[in-house]
Amino acid sequence: MSASGDDGARAPARVDLWSLREDVHVETDDDGNVVLRGRWGDTTVPAPGRAVLEALRRMGFGPVSLGNIAYGDGERRELDRLLDRIQPMVIRSFAVDPERPLISVVPMAQQARFTPVTPAAGTPIRLSRFAVLRTDGERYFLESPLSLHRVDLHHADAVRLIGALGRAVLPAEVAAALPYPVDLVLDLLGHLAGAGMVVTAEAGDRPRGAVFAEDTAPALAAWTPLDLMFHTRSTLGRHDNDFGATYPLGDRWDVEPAVKRSPDLPGIALPRPRWGELLADDPPLTVAVEAGGPATRFADAPLTGREIGQLLYRAARVRALVPPDRDGSTVATSDRPYLNLGGCYEFEFYLAIGDCTGIPRGVYHYDPLGHRLEQVNPDPEAVAELLEGGRLAANLAEAPPVLIAVTARFRRLSRKYNGLSYALVLKNVGAVLQTLHLVGTAMGLAACWTEIIDIDVSARVLGLDWRVESGVGGFLVGRPAGPSPARPDMRPANDARWGDRARTRLSRGPDRKPFMSGSA
Repeated sequence: MSASGDDGARAPARVDLWSLREDVHVETDDDGNVVLRGRWGDTTVPAPGRAVLEALRRMGFGPVSLGNIAYGDGERRELDRLLDRIQPMVIRSFAVDPERPLISVVPMAQQARFTPVTPAAGTPIRLSRFAVLRTDGERYFLESPLSLHRVDLHHADAVRLIGALGRAVLPAEVAAALPYPVDLVLDLLGHLAGAGMVVTAEAGDRPRGAVFAEDTAPALAAWTPLDLMFHTRSTLGRHDNDFGATYPLGDRWDVEPAVKRSPDLPGIALPRPRWGELLADDPPLTVAVEAGGPATRFADAPLTGREIGQLLYRAARVRALVPPDRDGSTVATSDRPYLNLGGCYEFEFYLAIGDCTGIPRGVYHYDPLGHRLEQVNPDPEAVAELLEGGRLAANLAEAPPVLIAVTARFRRLSRKYNGLSYALVLKNVGAVLQTLHLVGTAMGLAACWTEIIDIDVSARVLGLDWRVESGVGGFLVGRPAGPSPARPDMRPANDARWGDRARTRLSRGPDRKPFMSGSA
């Protein structure tokens, strides 16, 4: 397989190693059939030959060279056909030392298929800009949202190879960085290219000015590498990570309580709306839906503590406490008015009160069980910083009277879910902002929202560790300053005037009475 150098040392040579994924189990039934049981289902191999059975047995223990097995007539062809059929179960490793692979190409999806693509010596190559190098604390891995394979890097030479691919280069330049023959490095690059980690220029024969398809593909133009990776890893189909309600943290970490309360902080009891009066006075849902649109400005008039109390009570209060299951499989949670996928209710609400009759200027946390505001920061500069941040994020001319900052306590979800916990946070925050907006619109208030959050500012002002609880959304609320001007280029369609009718129905003038018990 290799030639000796002048000093008598044997030059490195390529060794192909094969193994089964760790989650594949080889079983034999009474009829001599082999059943391969894997995460994507079972594959039955009817009465395989002795050599095929031996190859599968060895592959179950780790990477092996299939050339070391003695084959009878046709058995190697039988094995090759089988290996092609079970590709999603098979790990392909590239080595120069049979005892230690350089890299392994691991299939991550049922539809994964792998074929090495050796680059031409005169064609520029580079690491895909979608490839991500990470470590689990012991080994390096290469992953890409565009690939159905993961590449495990077992040797420092493999990491050195990746370091040479950060820009467009010719394969010969990469080979110069490694202590291996050029043809061996080309084969190694072929494995990385076949796995989708290395890309080959489609135009240009020099690194400078080389054109790569992934840079010009219309389907990729809208994606950043991080966004596309997040999309593929928070959904099913293109990875083999544990996913769903797997309770990955187990009992190693305490989960945050169902209700975050600080009764030792100075607080303000909020008034509560009356059910009967809300039913008598609330507009139909259609009116709230059709009239609702983001405010572009607010009237120069304060809100009242009654209105803040009604808005929070209707949209964000705790309606019931739900105890954990007796077997400890779930944690205590709660029932609240807004939709929450997963039912963990991870959100907290902090209010920057700028101009509100009955509530002093300050930053407050909403206690959804006690229906009270707890003052967390009385500093006027903190209030101004939050309100100004909301104004800029919403592109308003002036700061709103009140900003409701929505934060998430991440461990409420990450204790239960693997893979999709943060994706659920982002979906849930849309639901809670919609609920706040519908309620605010029904009350005759003006509101808009912001998806742009400065998590460092909010953590500092609210006294939070952003890694544990962090801002994920904002809701700005005040009094309407009149209808927003319609864009002259807007083309009405599908009963566009319903919105005008809904806003007219909601307009009751300054005598509109809030329906509350108590006062603030």
